Amino acid sequence: MRSFNEFMESKIFNENDLDHYAQVSDEALDNAYHYGRSKPGTFGYEANKGSAKFALNLMQNGETDIEKISDAIHKGWASVATTYDDPIYATKPEKKENRMKLANTSYSELSEDEKEKDRVVARSLLQAYQQNNT
Repeated sequence: MRSFNEFMESKIFNENDLDHYAQVSDEALDNAYHYGRSKPGTFGYEANKGSAKFALNLMQNGETDIEKISDAIHKGWASVATTYDDPIYATKPEKKENRMKLANTSYSELSEDEKEKDRVVARSLLQAYQQNNT
């Protein structure tokens, strides 16, 4: 599997596509968990973009299995979590510790609650992708 940086440097999708799908993901998470909406330049937004890029790579090749897409979403999120230097870590170092723990856990080993977050994103991205590509 390609690294996050390789995905982000590829030209599979342009920035407008990724921004669109990041917003789809963000809206789905907010609707399900009431996190609030993320803004460009924040960890949440970048994590949504990373997740979308990994998921879109599968979907463009015809993948529709929610569990496989959810796994890709988790890998995309984890790639951002392990590389993004969130300013919040200065005042909340436990936030980084929690993210690193999740990032270093494979999708199959996540709790059902954590898997469901990835599934929420997977279902929303798959639906949006199918609507945009039919």
